[in-house]
Amino acid sequence: MSLKRLDVTNIRNIEKASLNLAPTINVIVGENGSGKTSLLESAYFLGSARTFRSTNADPLIRRGADVCRVSGVCEGAREIAVSRDRSGTKKLSLSGNTIQRTSELAATLPILVLEPQTVNLLIGGPEYRRRFLNWGVFHVEPSFRSIWEDATRCLQQRNQLLKHSHAGDAELEVWSKELARLSELIHQFRTRYMKEYCGRFARNSELTGISEVTLRYEPGWNTESALEEVLRNELQNDLKRGFTNKGFHRADVKILVAGDDAAKTCSRGELKMLSWMLVITQGEDLDDNLVYLLDDLFSELDSGHRARICEYFADREKQVLTTGIDSRALLECWGDRCKAMFHVKHGVVTGEI
Repeated sequence: MSLKRLDVTNIRNIEKASLNLAPTINVIVGENGSGKTSLLESAYFLGSARTFRSTNADPLIRRGADVCRVSGVCEGAREIAVSRDRSGTKKLSLSGNTIQRTSELAATLPILVLEPQTVNLLIGGPEYRRRFLNWGVFHVEPSFRSIWEDATRCLQQRNQLLKHSHAGDAELEVWSKELARLSELIHQFRTRYMKEYCGRFARNSELTGISEVTLRYEPGWNTESALEEVLRNELQNDLKRGFTNKGFHRADVKILVAGDDAAKTCSRGELKMLSWMLVITQGEDLDDNLVYLLDDLFSELDSGHRARICEYFADREKQVLTTGIDSRALLECWGDRCKAMFHVKHGVVTGEI
């Protein structure tokens, strides 16, 4: 199991809460606005120091409080703690030692979120799919993080030069070469990952009830030519735009159904099921230190699709934190696979394994 205990202080409407978690299925029940999704958000905050509900983390801190904090005990009795104050200052610790990088949290406690907005993976812009792709590569390629960070800095530097330089600028050429080199490395990582991922997803796609689902990775430039050459050919256009238009930062993953864009051919329920299965499949190549957060399982999914998702997690003995309003409906859905149930009312949590 991944997370044995979750302690929450001043997250949204939750002043204090402590949950001893089961190794598999944990159900959190409460009315809308009671705080059940805030518990999922707390677990996500513990593994990333971010919120999945918005880009603005300020509302995360409970009204009237100056700082929020989440801590947890993971496999091997490793303790993680994350806090944030209203100035935006974060404090991260792992096994009692202060750490600086949120990537260390993610490596220790990988978390995948399945919630209504997961459908943006299909209907949103390419940035959602790049984030999806990068998450997967990060967890299987140890050197990806440092190369990604170097490439991002290189891209920023080149873009700055594009705003103030000319075609013959020697410094611009140096950064262009380095950007091309790093982009090619990232492309290799992504290509290898997508080859493995597509094989796993092909085995799971039947659970969606949608036939002929295919995925196509697009690297961000025409790889029939070296990126260095592409950047050279695109230089005049980049100078006019003031930014780099080709490279690792323009990658995308196309999700197709019978050859057409899934967003244009699937119903809302099909889009939710398909996007959830895309995310669920990402966890299959990780070890047991992984938590799935399922928010609003009943929305837009019929009983057949809900049953398939529950069966998938139960058969693989994954650790899941899932929310719902109706405890009876949740128990009917999960049955004796539910190993812990927590009730949330006005930010107060009761229940145990």
